[in-house]
Amino acid sequence: MILQMRHCCRAANNGQFKSQLRYMSQTADFVVSGGGMVGAACALAIAHLPVNSNRKIVLLEGSPKRTIDIKPEYSNRVVALNPSSIQMLKDINAWPTIEKHRYNPVRRMRVWDACSEAAITFQNSDNLDQSEPLSYIIENDLVQKGLNEQLDNCDNIKVINSAKVKDYKFPDQKDNESVAEGVVNIELESGERLETEFLIGADGFKSLVRQKLELDTVGWEYNYTGVVSTLQLENDQQENNTAYQRFLPTGPIAVLPLGPKHSSLVWSMPSSLAKQKIQLSEQEFVDEVNAALRTDLHQNEIVNSMAKGLGLILESFQAAGAKDKAPTLPQITGAKNRAGFPLGFSHSHRYIGPRTVLVGDAAHRVHPLAGQGVNLGFGDVMSLASIVEKCLQDGASLGDRSYLLEYETERQRHNVPTMFSIDSLHRLYTTTFTPVVLARSLGLQLTDAIGPVKKVLMSHASG
Repeated sequence: MILQMRHCCRAANNGQFKSQLRYMSQTADFVVSGGGMVGAACALAIAHLPVNSNRKIVLLEGSPKRTIDIKPEYSNRVVALNPSSIQMLKDINAWPTIEKHRYNPVRRMRVWDACSEAAITFQNSDNLDQSEPLSYIIENDLVQKGLNEQLDNCDNIKVINSAKVKDYKFPDQKDNESVAEGVVNIELESGERLETEFLIGADGFKSLVRQKLELDTVGWEYNYTGVVSTLQLENDQQENNTAYQRFLPTGPIAVLPLGPKHSSLVWSMPSSLAKQKIQLSEQEFVDEVNAALRTDLHQNEIVNSMAKGLGLILESFQAAGAKDKAPTLPQITGAKNRAGFPLGFSHSHRYIGPRTVLVGDAAHRVHPLAGQGVNLGFGDVMSLASIVEKCLQDGASLGDRSYLLEYETERQRHNVPTMFSIDSLHRLYTTTFTPVVLARSLGLQLTDAIGPVKKVLMSHASG
């Protein structure tokens, strides 16, 4: 395991710590700014390290404290967590809450092109661990609930809710200094001030931490909206473990399995079109979803003819019966809780500053078509916790530049190729230009036929 976690959080005199924070300047070894899924997981991962048993962690969350009740109806916002992310949730003890409620494993995924007959199927056998599902579909609120419960039980973490940050002031660090002299100063709108040796920015894609560090960022809005909904299925099967994704000229549509009778919809499309879809009646919307998954309106016969020839060649090299049978698409009968959220891309050139690091959307924001957003953030958390542990075990100071650089290098080597591959896929599939359709269709066919290539893709996606 990347992280060597303890089974509980404990700290000397930490009961006093929770009662000591007043509206005056306070100190903490670590401050995590942002209490969403990535920020909460980061605070817990740092707190669970044995080297931090006597250190204080403050988590700043801008929203008021709330109780998350899991209702019988599914939420419309879900995440597809890879096996590495699931293991991290287990390591920080957030998994039992999720396990007690509900989650759904994805054992097969079908991806296909609306402009041709090209398709690819991923399944358990494409994983190095063939017993491991490809991913797990879990509601955002349920993941957050599991994390929040652990935050409440962790004595060396202090959560400050309704904490609106007014300003961050960072110490100066000369080029020849391994550690910046001084600390990071944080001023809240309430007037409270905090000082910390190590600040972790997990405050989302509009990160104030990143802005105050004045880090260069590349990014853009797609002018696309992700339309989400909880789908009711006409399904007589006892299991619903297949995820479906179809690339339409207007954007990808994904149907992610929640349970035997329900799936979650994530349908990316131009924002102007999304407004129209959201305003449709439920039956009209259901008809649109079923049509989007099945229509042959965009099929390119020239591409299909050439792809058929390649298919015959590939079949001659495959063992008899080796080709997988395509899973049967479920019929959608209902769609509840429709909503939309804007899609964009951003990436910070640097993930670090004086005594500071960025994690999650504060460092990188991606299109949801590959379901990698939260997984990238949880990957940041695991990497950072491992490097913090190494730093302190080596006797180095918190915020030592060489260790921060190690974190930045490790995560950018993983995140940057993933992010630009996702962005390229979005651009590649939102065109009907025949040469492009032909190239992507033949590429998809070849990838599906070459087992080792599929395994490499799955290995990278799994963390």
